[in-house]
Amino acid sequence: MFAPRVAVLLVACVSLASAGTRQLSVDVQPPATLATELNEYRLAEHITPVNYNITLRPYLLETDGNKRFTFDGEVWIEVISNQTTNDIYLHSKNLTYSVREYWQKPTTEVANPTVIQISATNTTNYDTDIVKLTASTALTANTTYILHFVYTGLMEDDMHGFYRSSYVDDNNVTKWLGSTQFQTHHARRAFPSFDEPQFKATFDVTLKRHRTFNSVSNTRLISSYPSTEEGIFSDVYKTTPKMSTYLLAFIISEFVARKDDDFGVYARPEYYAQTQYPYNVGIQILEEMGQYLDKDYYSMGNDKMDMAAIPDFSAGAMENWGLLTYRERSLLVDESATTLASRQSIAAVVAHEQAHMWFGDLVTCKWWSYTWLNEGFARYFQYFGTAMVEDKWELEKQFVVDQVQSVMAMDSTNATNPLSDENTYTPAHLSRMFNSISYNKGATFIRMIKHTMGEQQFQKSLQEYLKKYEYQSSLPEYLLGAWQANWPNSSYNESSKDIFKSFTEQVGYPLINVTVGNSQVSFTQKRFLLKESDGSDSSLKYTVPISYTTSETNNFLNTTPKFILKPNVTTTVQFNSTIKWIVVNIQQTGYYRVTYSDDNWHAIHHALITANWGGIHENNRAQIVDDLFNLARAGYVTYNLTLDVIEYLQTETNYIPWTSAFNGFNYLTIRLGNDTADFNYYIQTLTNKAYNQLGFNEASNDTALDIYLRTKILSWACRYGSSDCISQAQGYFQSLATVPKNIRATVYCVGLREGGEAEFQALYNKFKNETVATEETLLQNSFGCVKTQSLIEKVFDLIISDEIRRQDKSSVLATLYTENNENVSPVFALVTQKYEELAEAMGGYSAVATVISNIAARFTTNQQLTDLENFNKANGAKFGSSQATLTAAEATVKENLEWATAKLGVFRSYLANYRSGSAMVNAFSAISLLMVALVTMLRN
Repeated sequence: MFAPRVAVLLVACVSLASAGTRQLSVDVQPPATLATELNEYRLAEHITPVNYNITLRPYLLETDGNKRFTFDGEVWIEVISNQTTNDIYLHSKNLTYSVREYWQKPTTEVANPTVIQISATNTTNYDTDIVKLTASTALTANTTYILHFVYTGLMEDDMHGFYRSSYVDDNNVTKWLGSTQFQTHHARRAFPSFDEPQFKATFDVTLKRHRTFNSVSNTRLISSYPSTEEGIFSDVYKTTPKMSTYLLAFIISEFVARKDDDFGVYARPEYYAQTQYPYNVGIQILEEMGQYLDKDYYSMGNDKMDMAAIPDFSAGAMENWGLLTYRERSLLVDESATTLASRQSIAAVVAHEQAHMWFGDLVTCKWWSYTWLNEGFARYFQYFGTAMVEDKWELEKQFVVDQVQSVMAMDSTNATNPLSDENTYTPAHLSRMFNSISYNKGATFIRMIKHTMGEQQFQKSLQEYLKKYEYQSSLPEYLLGAWQANWPNSSYNESSKDIFKSFTEQVGYPLINVTVGNSQVSFTQKRFLLKESDGSDSSLKYTVPISYTTSETNNFLNTTPKFILKPNVTTTVQFNSTIKWIVVNIQQTGYYRVTYSDDNWHAIHHALITANWGGIHENNRAQIVDDLFNLARAGYVTYNLTLDVIEYLQTETNYIPWTSAFNGFNYLTIRLGNDTADFNYYIQTLTNKAYNQLGFNEASNDTALDIYLRTKILSWACRYGSSDCISQAQGYFQSLATVPKNIRATVYCVGLREGGEAEFQALYNKFKNETVATEETLLQNSFGCVKTQSLIEKVFDLIISDEIRRQDKSSVLATLYTENNENVSPVFALVTQKYEELAEAMGGYSAVATVISNIAARFTTNQQLTDLENFNKANGAKFGSSQATLTAAEATVKENLEWATAKLGVFRSYLANYRSGSAMVNAFSAISLLMVALVTMLRN
């Protein structure tokens, strides 16, 4: 599954009225604190499913009357009883049964097997969704049985289970469809099932649909025939490969497809033209992945691949075997409107989901404790698989700032969890496992292993891993075994297991302390924490592959580790001659931060301000910037040192280091609050060369990274007061229909930030008439750039309304308080005043608690803290278990205020001195010029 940047678990909401008082629906009530024992969330293993034969008949038409948005279901589950038992445990949620029965599977053809009714008396644990069925006659060990159920279910609008979605067509008619999202634990809402990834089985699916609809499922359609119900057709699908329940999928809709015999892309008819690029790139990536892994996709038991764009979709995308599902903006491309960044994102999401065909579908994590075995590899190939097809995007460099550096922030606090997290039981635990640890850290760890093993050995190990465990469930030690079998013969192959365990079973990562002498360098380590007193275990140590280069060798291409730094050991390296500087962690291929003695930091600074940045690779320039910002924040180095070194950015014109810089500045500018006058001058000076070089106009020889850097430079320059930037952006805004696509985000935002009601209305009208999914997203995410109270309220009301789809509400709301520091308090006031309406709109109190927490992370005053505490005191109990999120938000605000008291003054002083120093330099330069002119006149 591809997780969007802002992930929220959404549940169905329905407005109810009682005695004239508006109240929240049952599903949106605050989440309860569950009392069920954790081990009760797992199914017993004494029954194993072999095959599900499922027939579903959804009701989507207005003529379906009171059956509309429900479905009829029937399933025959072939199981093997592993022991003699009367108890059958399986998952079921919101299903109403009319038939529950079973029989022993005949060994020969029998017309009427002996059917045994399952007792009407059964128990359901509504915390775990586990139903205990009691058989009147015991199931015998090592015997095959058929479980038969007939039932009905609900097609909710919460984007989970077998749910309903809709869109408005070109004739202004609302069209309904049925789609699925079963990961992690929602197959049980469509059919009774053994709904855990380890219980793999095959599936036979029959979908009954009205003649005006069509259907698609994981496998190829093998027959379609009229049913006994008038106007209804039965679509029968080929048996799936052996797979987990969460990978089953089907869609009943009026979609059209761009396809050949094997590969297709489905979308609503109006969006057919936008399916060309994903169709092309999808075919290419699937083929390249098969070649790299030495296992062609079509040889794995499913002879077709489809991708579908769903209007309402909770995840970014989903890896259902043979039927990948996506948000529309995550799949569809309009050549004239879709930005290069969105195009890259779409290709990357396609690669991510297709990588899952091998890592997740063919070989599946046994339980969600090991989600990284699925998602880590998918995120890895999201970059390196896409690069096999789109080789000009320099994705291997983007990986460093997008994945490595982004996860380090979370993994240096008490909020983190290990890659392999045995404490995973409840739905909340399952949701947590789909975080940046499983995705970003998983991919980063895999990349580190690749550079430690070497590309060829790494590739061979993956091929062997997939071949050995195909159609099975996997554990981390299975992957370790494949890596060890191919580990190169070197002085550190004995450390492979220690490297693996220290980074998968422990939280966090190390800070490597490098002490430089004349001709020797010493290496030690400790765990890096942003705040050591936050309750984290600061004593953790790691087994770390160390790479480096020096001023004498200046080799940033060889990423093979020079040695392994072991726990509680100081390693000293001798050089033949004195070195000027050393840079550790080549291209940031290792998962660790680095700090040096001050002399080496200054030597690095000196190298950076020489020609070609001293030959230091852009990934390492980005690493230096990111490490320094975080080292200063944590107190390992001073802000004065950090800011002195990163002044080199005045000459930087590469996207990768600038991305690290903007990420670092983002934390500091949040802490500045509304007082950014000195920072405005500072950032304009720092970005001046890049701004003048790139400008607003795209050049024919621009690389992808040039285009991305232009977007960032313009955004920051306009946001922090560049009059030239603002003026040019406003000029483009006057002709909305012709704004070049790759600068639209900046132009739209400046138009609203510097404008008023007229500008907002112009952009809103464009949004209402938009037919390109990626552009619609860009427009709605620009709404948050408004600054006036009336427009802030208007955007907030828009978010609560149905005009913004539920899946998009969090991201649109986030822009309202992230684009302008001045909006933080007004938005917090609106959220806390209307939190019940927001819970109804977003699908639950947990989503609102997350919003409040995210806003509070941007608080800069004691009064804001008091407002949060007062809200929590008055309303916290209403949030149920999500009250913990609100309490944690208070702690975050206090930590940020403490940080500001200790360190913000240094940053403010630096900015003030930088501004006044530049003014003095400018004055001196002016006087010098006058003196030169005067002397010249006198000579003449």
